[in-house]
Amino acid sequence: MKKLQFSVFVVVFILLLFSISACGGENSSSEKEEEPADSTASDENGGEGSDEAKGEAAYDLGGRVIRIAQHWDMTPEGGTEIGDMTVERWKEVEEKYNITIEWIVVPWEEKVNQLTSTILAGEPFADIVGLDTTQAAALIQQDYLYALDDLVDLSTVKLPQAIQNIGTLNGKVYLFGHQVNQSGGMYYNKTMFEQAGLPDPYELQQAGEWTWDAMLDAAKTLTDGTTFGLSGDANLLAEYSLATNGGQILDMDTGEMTIDTPNAIEGYEFMSALYNEHRVVKPNEGNNWEDPRRYFTEGLVGMTQGWVWEAEGRVETPFEWGYVFWPKGPQAADYVTPISSVEGLAIPKGVEDPEIVYQIWEDMQVWEVAGDDVIEWFETVLPNVESVDTATRMLEKISSNYWSAFQIEEILWDMNENIATGAESPAQAVASVKGEAQARVDEFMGK
Repeated sequence: MKKLQFSVFVVVFILLLFSISACGGENSSSEKEEEPADSTASDENGGEGSDEAKGEAAYDLGGRVIRIAQHWDMTPEGGTEIGDMTVERWKEVEEKYNITIEWIVVPWEEKVNQLTSTILAGEPFADIVGLDTTQAAALIQQDYLYALDDLVDLSTVKLPQAIQNIGTLNGKVYLFGHQVNQSGGMYYNKTMFEQAGLPDPYELQQAGEWTWDAMLDAAKTLTDGTTFGLSGDANLLAEYSLATNGGQILDMDTGEMTIDTPNAIEGYEFMSALYNEHRVVKPNEGNNWEDPRRYFTEGLVGMTQGWVWEAEGRVETPFEWGYVFWPKGPQAADYVTPISSVEGLAIPKGVEDPEIVYQIWEDMQVWEVAGDDVIEWFETVLPNVESVDTATRMLEKISSNYWSAFQIEEILWDMNENIATGAESPAQAVASVKGEAQARVDEFMGK
């Protein structure tokens, strides 16, 4: 579930995240570069055009190669207005710092091993590496990544606060990127809602009335023996039920499992009721990932969980559909966008002049249009202005909880299955796994 690396996802991110790049497989023991000059570059007369005169430090790194690594090729490409600006900024930065930026690709499954071995050898294979939160969390525990807090003054950098929040683990910012492009909500069959005489979820959302109760009322109406109100994976339904009720699985600051708090238990009870009391969730037929999505596309259910990147696969559906937030629970003050894993960039320990490496990356970004292509993409793949509005608002409502990085997934998956099948009540299921889950978190954190 963590790796949603479908081809459309890759294509979109090539357009959006030019700042993240490829990994070099065979160059992990490359030659050591020259020591960078420590002097600040400026013109002889200190004229107004110099970086120094503008108040910006420009370092002559003596032709050093700065390697940016990811598991797909993120080399900036021209041909569009934003693409041309990106390539131009890239070349400007190379000239400003007297460097060459190399974009290298390393397979996903080899990335952490290459990074670990080269860090231990004293020469990380890349200066900046793309990682997800699960990969990063393990490396942080081994003190293999720099926190930006320890390199720069985060109050003065151009990195937006929203991105700093998303990239925070163990109380510090380790992951960074140039734009927010997260989502997570509900697709709904507009045609089915209209034919059933149900209020449109977007209109309810705008009025603040798209709630668990409203969703349940719709799901019960749409469940008639032929169609079901909802499809989904019990693990996602559980996660979303907690997040949209002010609950969370893990306190990221203290490392305490919080699945037994009142808000969390209420979330599990709602998920259980969807399956066992109201029976509005169409049973999966062997594939908890593909089946819920197929059911929606085939018009067999009225609602399903999903991300914006899935929209392109729904262009040809024989009905109208829309996209809204997951409904809010009784304890929630507002709608949220739940995320339990995210990708970003990190600077490995052992990289020379890591603070300058970060500044190079920051200078490469076209901050003035950083979010424009995200909205343009929404407008391309989503079918109506209401869905675009929702996806845009989701960028500002992110609720991150990276519990999946702490090696407790299998325990919680078993628990969620027991709740969904009615094998255990939510309170019983939570009580039966919390101790083991907490022990694994403590072990992971070295407590």
